[in-house]
Amino acid sequence: MTQQDTKIRTRPDGSIDTAYYMARGRHMRSQAAHAMFSPEPAKPHRRRGFARLFGGVPA
Repeated sequence: MTQQDTKIRTRPDGSIDTAYYMARGRHMRSQAAHAMFSPEPAKPHRRRGFARLFGGVPA
């Protein structure tokens, strides 16, 4: 939980809604994994000047 989440989500009987927090955690882990393994940007940065002669990205 972040500091912004000061109110804990509960069920109608007053117990903590653990299913909600488990689903939320799975979603956050999934987002982090997708961000970690996402492909590089489609358009690489073009090198300028003398450096492009030796291994730079072709124009």
